Amino acid sequence: MNYAILRTAKLKTMGNIGGSLAHNYRTIETPNADPNLTLKNHHSVATPEAVKQAIKDRLPEKRRSDAVLCIEYLITASPEWDGWGNDKEAEFFKRAGQWLIDKHGEENIAGMSIHQDISTPHLVAYVVPIDQKGKLNCKDFLGGRAKLNQMQTDFADTVADLGLTRGKEGSKAKHTSIKEYYHDINHARDFSITTVSPKPEMFESKARYGEKVTAAVIEQIEPTVKAANSILTDYEKARVDKSIAEGSYDTLKKRAEPYLVAIDGLNQEEIARLNEVILLESRKIAVERDKSIKH
Repeated sequence: MNYAILRTAKLKTMGNIGGSLAHNYRTIETPNADPNLTLKNHHSVATPEAVKQAIKDRLPEKRRSDAVLCIEYLITASPEWDGWGNDKEAEFFKRAGQWLIDKHGEENIAGMSIHQDISTPHLVAYVVPIDQKGKLNCKDFLGGRAKLNQMQTDFADTVADLGLTRGKEGSKAKHTSIKEYYHDINHARDFSITTVSPKPEMFESKARYGEKVTAAVIEQIEPTVKAANSILTDYEKARVDKSIAEGSYDTLKKRAEPYLVAIDGLNQEEIARLNEVILLESRKIAVERDKSIKH
């Protein structure tokens, strides 16, 4: 099953907004983005400074000190969706933009961007949450679980005929925030392994010390290798049996997308080699652990 994905972030200061814009316009290092494809990104407003000014221009003079100044939307779909790279993709983003206009009013949308330099394209929008009374009122749009659920449903209905659906309504699964979403992607390749050897004890034999070093290394690298192996296993299961994803896209994304991002840009031979290394290292751990237990 392929899912329509919508995430939001509340930006309460101009510093928060500036940091988000720097990521959006790639003026800072963006680990999950391919710099060779960044020129393919599309921005409705040319510069981050212009977006920030558009936000300032819409803000009322009187507002609470802790008010949400801007809502950042991130809209995308499942990586496996068959619409990527064809006319469905263009229609998806067109409808997403119109959905935001209908919900907030075009005058309150400070800027929209479509990123094509990452493994799964997505739309980012900056919206000043002005309610029908002309007040800055984020709660009117994002306040409470019921409103968030209805928003997810409304958006999914907008793109349903493109072969997308929403996660299981009423699910207790926790939706990831935009910050968490990017953290997952940015750290998807973090399978580096570092180990610290224990110090030898006085009069300790070389054989005994060697066994201690082996045990220490196994203990230190095991979580990394097990995590990598788990990602590979879960992805293969999800690829074969899409029903595993039923109920919540978040669960599938957390398990499968880090692996998908990790292999992004690799050819089939390199992917096969990576899979072999992950599985081989996992087997080595099992063998070494068995040896340690027996000894």
